Amino acid sequence: MIRILICSLIVGLLQKGSAAGAGQAETDVYASHLMVDQEVTVSARITGVIEKINVDRGTVVRRGQSLATLELKEFEQSVREAREEMQLRKAELERARALSAGKILSKADLDEKSATYAVAQAAFEKAKAIRDYAFIRAPFSGVVTEKFARVGQKVIDNANVPLFKITAFEPLLARVYLPEQRLMSVRKGDRVEVVPEKFPKARTTGVVQYISPIVDAASGTFQVIVQVRRDPAQPILRPGVAVKILFNNAGRS
Repeated sequence: MIRILICSLIVGLLQKGSAAGAGQAETDVYASHLMVDQEVTVSARITGVIEKINVDRGTVVRRGQSLATLELKEFEQSVREAREEMQLRKAELERARALSAGKILSKADLDEKSATYAVAQAAFEKAKAIRDYAFIRAPFSGVVTEKFARVGQKVIDNANVPLFKITAFEPLLARVYLPEQRLMSVRKGDRVEVVPEKFPKARTTGVVQYISPIVDAASGTFQVIVQVRRDPAQPILRPGVAVKILFNNAGRS
């Protein structure tokens, strides 16, 4: 009787061990870090002196929002002069049209006045565009993660001096490299689990967004990018955080 009980216990333990081993084999785990697609350093597009800074590190900005402003006096003056020149050329063109209608002015002279007005009009639009460059703007919505700009700082248009760094927090991504044998078992749209290594309670899910069409011959792996679901209740999910990506093997061939 005792021998039967011992045998039953051993069988039970072996079955539990097999089940545990099977459970572990159903998931592949890959290390990664959270990242974002868009992160840029913003520089000035024209030469000028910074007059005002409108944001600080950590400021949430929207696309087109002014980050800083250069001194505008010189640019405003250029716009006024270009506007006056355009208005003058427009008046000359209107007079030329009246004279041409009365057969007093030749068509060649009318065409010349028309071209002169067009040049003045283009110069006015250019002056306005340059004035708009005095407002250093966010290229996309995101967060100011670095601020290098200082009031009174002179910036040069072709020097590419960094003034701000803007990071877009969406979409949140993770890149992993899967072995070649997984080519037939992973599909775009597959759901995965994403677990922060230092904060496992902040686990979330993700979706396979991209699968590389090539396999790296040296490593025998191919790239997969996962779009990670950001949970507002889990602020730890941010670019740079180390995570584990768990792929289910149920569909492996």
